[in-house]
Amino acid sequence: MLPEPVRLADLPHRDAARLLDSGVPAWVCVNPVEYHGPHLSLHNDRLVSEGLCRHLHARLWPSEPLLLCDDLEVGVEPVPGPGTRAVPFATVRTLVVDAARAIHALGARRVVFMTFHGAPLHNLAIHAGVEWLTAHGIPAVAPFHRLMDQLVEPSEALLDRAVAAVRPERRAIARAELPHDYHAGTFETSLALWLAPASVSPVYRELPDCPEIQPDGALLRASAIAAALGRRRVSAELRLAAWGVGWQKLRPFPGYTGRPSWATAEIGESFGRLLIDEYARAATEVLAGRSPHPPAVMSWLAWATLGGRLAPAGAK
Repeated sequence: MLPEPVRLADLPHRDAARLLDSGVPAWVCVNPVEYHGPHLSLHNDRLVSEGLCRHLHARLWPSEPLLLCDDLEVGVEPVPGPGTRAVPFATVRTLVVDAARAIHALGARRVVFMTFHGAPLHNLAIHAGVEWLTAHGIPAVAPFHRLMDQLVEPSEALLDRAVAAVRPERRAIARAELPHDYHAGTFETSLALWLAPASVSPVYRELPDCPEIQPDGALLRASAIAAALGRRRVSAELRLAAWGVGWQKLRPFPGYTGRPSWATAEIGESFGRLLIDEYARAATEVLAGRSPHPPAVMSWLAWATLGGRLAPAGAK
């Protein structure tokens, strides 16, 4: 049985502080209002985040209440489209750190930040909240960093597990495309079908596949230079960015990657449980103080974009 969240902001101050005093983690979600094609909701990242919160909390703290600090409805570099709200990096970073200060003042002893928005600057803003809490003696973790890390340098074993519920005749294609299927495609649509099925329009079954993406040439050349200089990780990050920028250049812009029509709730559950396994491992190690928090991907992007000021308005 999955827990229903206790929304801390809806409680009197003393009641919220008393619940946090037990040491149960506080959950802080940070997600944009963002176009997810014609088939998923503008709140899809929040719905997926909250669904994963419930499963992850049931895995790690089954007898404790799920203390949710609601959702910061902001996101850096959301996908352009009807209803999208873009918020600058500096603003999101400030709001996340302010939220960290507030939950610390309320008495939180451990904090989990949740998102399902993959823009690197967005996750750097969340990481600022992790760093603020850590500096003030509060263990904090942002498990989505694990998924971002896999997008940069995918594990062959995890790719095999991720596509286990895909129909056998489609599995090889889904596996090859998964590292670039990061927005409202087969896997995110499948997660929504599992975690928030009422939010998914049946039109997903009729959508054409995303057109073939041509990675951005300049970023691919930069990736090759980084590889030649022995900067393997930076090279992989630039290669991922090249695919993201190439997708953004598609015209007409579809608003989704991959093949939404392949999505099923079964794929969503299989993929989601894989995420929960990875998230649980990261949360357990970091919140218990056994390992430092993993770094955010593309940490160089903050200075490369002058604190987000040079970032395109609608990139992801």
